[in-house]
Amino acid sequence: MEGRQALGRLLRYYGSLLAVVAVPAASGCGGSTPPANTPTVTPSLTASATLTYTPTATATATATATPTASPTATEIAPVEWATYGQNQLRTFFNAAERRITKANVATMRPKWQYLTGAIITASPTVAYVDVPIEGRIKVSFVASWDGNFYALRADNGSKLWHYTMKPHPGGSFPYASSAEVTTVAGEQRVYVGGGMTVYCFAAATGELRWSFDAGTGCTTCDLHTERNEIETSPTVVGGLVYFAMDVNDAAPGKGGMYAVDANDGHLVWYFDVTTGATCRPWPTDVVYRFDGYHTQAELGLPEDFFATRPGCDFDRTGIACGNTWSSFAVDAARRLIFTATSNCDTDNDPGTPEPPPPMPPYDEALVALTFDGVPAWVWRPREVDNADLAFGGVPNLFAVELGGTTREVIGIGNKDGTYYLLDRDGMNELTGRIEPYWQTRVVEGGPIGGIIASAAVGDGKVFFSTAIGESLSRPQLPAAWALGWSDGALAWSNSAAPPSYAPTTAIPGVVFMGGLVSSLYAYDADTGEQLQAFSVNNQVASAATIVEGEFFTGAGVGARTGSHDSLAYQNSLIPSVVSAFCLPDAGDCPSALCNDGDPCTYDFHGVGGCQSEPAPDGLPCQADSQPGRCESGVCRAAATPTVTASATPIVTERSVQ
Repeated sequence: MEGRQALGRLLRYYGSLLAVVAVPAASGCGGSTPPANTPTVTPSLTASATLTYTPTATATATATATPTASPTATEIAPVEWATYGQNQLRTFFNAAERRITKANVATMRPKWQYLTGAIITASPTVAYVDVPIEGRIKVSFVASWDGNFYALRADNGSKLWHYTMKPHPGGSFPYASSAEVTTVAGEQRVYVGGGMTVYCFAAATGELRWSFDAGTGCTTCDLHTERNEIETSPTVVGGLVYFAMDVNDAAPGKGGMYAVDANDGHLVWYFDVTTGATCRPWPTDVVYRFDGYHTQAELGLPEDFFATRPGCDFDRTGIACGNTWSSFAVDAARRLIFTATSNCDTDNDPGTPEPPPPMPPYDEALVALTFDGVPAWVWRPREVDNADLAFGGVPNLFAVELGGTTREVIGIGNKDGTYYLLDRDGMNELTGRIEPYWQTRVVEGGPIGGIIASAAVGDGKVFFSTAIGESLSRPQLPAAWALGWSDGALAWSNSAAPPSYAPTTAIPGVVFMGGLVSSLYAYDADTGEQLQAFSVNNQVASAATIVEGEFFTGAGVGARTGSHDSLAYQNSLIPSVVSAFCLPDAGDCPSALCNDGDPCTYDFHGVGGCQSEPAPDGLPCQADSQPGRCESGVCRAAATPTVTASATPIVTERSVQ
């Protein structure tokens, strides 16, 4: 098997490869190491034009077009981050933030750190919620790989409520989904994925309103029986919840896309990525379990369901394709949702689950669907790919000036190291074909590299990180980038930035990126200079959520594929924090965190001083000098060995979505 295929196969089955990743020490000016890659910009304005740029560690920003913002005031809430990417356009940019600036971001310090029982790769969602007795308060919602979904008071991190989600041993990245908070049926609700299930809760109380299984709902199935998992972040539009499912690119099974009713969770339609069919249950059907490969009996469906429901009689062979871990971006005016699909190997070996060539038409592609689940258009950068150069990040929707006209566009990065910019209608208005207006390749990329995480767009630039690439010992650098959004020209790069699998977020003047070291980084949006590194005691695959002079982030990187003894699996069990950082001049920004020394309590600043509440169950502790686990705020002896943090970076195939 060709080398890159072998690496991709190993990653898909075992989740991660472990090695000491040699990256330059971070420095404020990006160091003096020469850049390892030269970005290539290919515009469609002139068919043969190719522009080449040689970046410096922190290059001076190039001139770009005057920023033209497509979001409206109703699409971007100024004081909340109530959905993944800040808004349903997935800009990952909070244009309303004015308290944090490039001049003061380096002074920010921890406001609170809430320790959970495992890593946190989801990105916190922050929204105002009307809570009984307490009134309207700001709440941070986030899932942990300890299997719990937490609602924490944003002012001090104390727990408002939590919900223990169903276990799913077959999920490689089981709790990577970020939440969305919105009002449905007159009630504030929060929607999130966990394992193969989407949950809907009352935001104020945590009461379960409904759940939907993207599969059989099995809670004991392992990687060899049912791998279905929801890594996408649900989004609610027009009374429907849109999300997708993947099988981590391995048999058994295949992925697909869903729309369920936002009020009660029943299936409205299912788009089968590998066949292009849209299955629509009858209005009288009440379906709460579905995927594209299990039988009617396994899904609890009527015997004639596939044969009689429109579009449901498609080929249900589990070919390990159709994987979608990119979340949906929404264009409400066009009534379109956009996402991108991941790896699909093809071969002519009848003994493998991979389909024969050609690759199914919607795999490894940027896909536009109508709100009703009908394909509007599709584009992909290559028709043949067994090197796992697929999509993982979320599409960005914004507007730029091209050819003298403001055009609404969609941009997305790929594991081939390229950021692509297309028209939201698909057709390039300058060439008359479905193809990018421009594309810029910044690194060679690879199955564990390229632009694997989501980018941020704002103030005339596209900001993103790049991952390791091909060689674990020689990562492709620079790893932090900014392009002009009108032409894809290099604005800056930073060769001292570590590789990252975390989504990039930004505000005017400041860009935030995670890294495969124990920090979240802030960079100058104009020059790429590192402004600060914020320690969270673990690697960072979670995005920074920036709201009203504070930011929130998770910590940890891991995977639950392969042996439970693997370092990747063990690292996924490491207790990790969700953190909030604040500006020192804020009235409620403490000079130090509360800590009474008891590992089984969470200590926080309350009225009158430090207060405590029981910490999450399962945290490691010492009971009479013996390893123990916290239970209801008390340390009790336990036979299960504790897990300690590893200094070795964990390299996974994907970022969180």
